Amino acid sequence: MRYENLNEKMLDMKDEIFASIKESIAIESVKGEPEADAPYGRGPKEALDHALALGEKLGFRTGNLDNKVGWIEYGEGEEMAAVLGHLDVVPIGEGWNYPPLACEVHDGVMYGRGILDDKGPVIGAIYALKAIRDLGLPIDRRLRVIFGTDEENGSSCVQHYIEAGGEKPTIGFTPDAEYPVIFCEKGQSFWEVTKKIENPSKVKILSIDGGTAKNVVTPKCTLVAEGEIDVKEAEGITVTKADGKTVVVAEGKGAHGSTPHLGINAAKKLFEAVKDSGIDGDVGQMMAFILEKIGAETNGKSLGICYNDEETGETTVNLGVVKVTEEEIFFTLDIRYPKSGNREELIANVKKHAEEYGLNANVEAEGKLLYVPKDSELVQKLTGVYRAQTGADDEPIAIGGGTYAKAFDNMVAFGPIFPGDPDVIHQPNECADVDKLMKSFQIVAAAMYEIAQK
Repeated sequence: MRYENLNEKMLDMKDEIFASIKESIAIESVKGEPEADAPYGRGPKEALDHALALGEKLGFRTGNLDNKVGWIEYGEGEEMAAVLGHLDVVPIGEGWNYPPLACEVHDGVMYGRGILDDKGPVIGAIYALKAIRDLGLPIDRRLRVIFGTDEENGSSCVQHYIEAGGEKPTIGFTPDAEYPVIFCEKGQSFWEVTKKIENPSKVKILSIDGGTAKNVVTPKCTLVAEGEIDVKEAEGITVTKADGKTVVVAEGKGAHGSTPHLGINAAKKLFEAVKDSGIDGDVGQMMAFILEKIGAETNGKSLGICYNDEETGETTVNLGVVKVTEEEIFFTLDIRYPKSGNREELIANVKKHAEEYGLNANVEAEGKLLYVPKDSELVQKLTGVYRAQTGADDEPIAIGGGTYAKAFDNMVAFGPIFPGDPDVIHQPNECADVDKLMKSFQIVAAAMYEIAQK
């Protein structure tokens, strides 16, 4: 087998690798208050220091750019190949069955915040450097493991690396998504739609409140109106009349904003339930826009932005957060479009349709389209490694989500989640099957060896 020696070397270091992962996960590297030497708070700085100390202990060159980004490097050559990961984590949250910072193993599964996202893969890549060096494998490009500390809150860390003149890789991947390899990440357009209420409804709306985030399908939405309004209860719709108010609650089903068809949008459900109850004025117009221009569809057809191509998929539109007071209307849209999408046309059409309903729609943030052709050196090498290491023949995939790979040209996402495995990232009980994670480290080591060769 092509990678037999590399696989054996990684396996020989298994206990050492997981001991280092355990040390890193014990650090609660959630973004906190900035300090003089810790721009993202004490936790991310401690995780950065730990990784750099590990690199030095293993005998590698290391770098630290303003305590925001670090790297560990091996090899010689003008060109640099990179693995890009991050050491910050999302908040621990509630609902854990096992201590979230302890890396306990139960039935072959290790539990811990960051085990998959992304401390485990970063530490694995550092030891992959050691394996390649210790085996004396020939490489043409320097290999650098780069690790940021603010990925979960906007990736300002890697943006700082670029703006401060950090060396850009010629080729690379981020082990922060899924296998076999992601060759396309859709373009992203995040919107805030607003309106100061100048024409109140005859049915007085005190509030509408729904959603948890712009990139999550609205799981629950509540409307409070003054007086009694005629709304029928139905599955997922409850109506309470008391204290001179009517409260209508819609229960839906959350899903990621990149896959809105997998959820049930509670805001749409609510507006459908109350559409014949006499709500008019600006709030009525908002409800009409959502029902008529977004409605049951999730592909943007009624907004004139339904782009589709066989290779990279279809447009998705997600209604996320909805907040209406007596003074103002506010809601968010998360739009993701394939390679065939036209960004300028998309923006113009959304604005035009919103204006027809008296609403102001503005782009709040964007994520660029990432597309690295399937026949490129990078995708071919990573696909070949994956197939050789697993025996599977899965094809490269396109996703609606966005990863660190968008930071650099000629970079894609590669692992650590295998096809069919549950996605527990950001969830209580984030965990990884120890044997599968070890296999992922072997795959990453082989991939690093391949991208370091011209």
